Amino acid sequence: TPALATPRTGWSDAGRAAMAPRRASLPMDPTLPAKDLRVRTPKVREDYDRAIDEYAEEQHPRSIKNKAKKVQRAAEEALATGSTMERCTAIVKLLTLREDSYWFQEPVPVDDVPDYLEIVPEPMDYSTIRDKIITGEYHDDHIAFAADMRKVFTNAVKYNWSPDHPCNVAARAGLRDFEALFARVTGATAGPGPTPPPQALPQRKRHRPSAGAGSSGG
Repeated sequence: TPALATPRTGWSDAGRAAMAPRRASLPMDPTLPAKDLRVRTPKVREDYDRAIDEYAEEQHPRSIKNKAKKVQRAAEEALATGSTMERCTAIVKLLTLREDSYWFQEPVPVDDVPDYLEIVPEPMDYSTIRDKIITGEYHDDHIAFAADMRKVFTNAVKYNWSPDHPCNVAARAGLRDFEALFARVTGATAGPGPTPPPQALPQRKRHRPSAGAGSSGG
């Protein structure tokens, strides 16, 4: 056994070697060539901070408003010069920019609203209509598209029958704007109905629980 220390000289060479920390090493895979071996580089803190800053900037109301304006400009161009279904897609995008569009964005969660299908046997929403456009289910039938869009709003009014209910108000306003926009697809004359402006508002819950009767969108 080597002497770890001596009274006069302190630590001996053998003692220092015995006390030195040992580094564990993993056996190398002999099937891998040396050039395929990589050393993992830890994530740089500056990169993480930059990613956080970029995400915060994206969520800023100013950034949301700027993105909405870009969507609106592109949709307005498609509505003026696009094909029939490109114009229908533009209508959905423009209506989505309305601040009350959260009522109609996704299908009504029937598990949370158990009586919904009893009152509304044919649900409809913006995301379902977008999927039908993408998959070509409408082909070039803008009349079928319009029927589904109107169904979104009439379903909402049917279930939320009170004229003062926020979903009812949003549905009636959305239907008016839809008819004005759809007239530009068909070339028909429509009454005044400005294009819905983009809103720099945070996303809100679409279905709001209430103590009384339930409320749902399209």
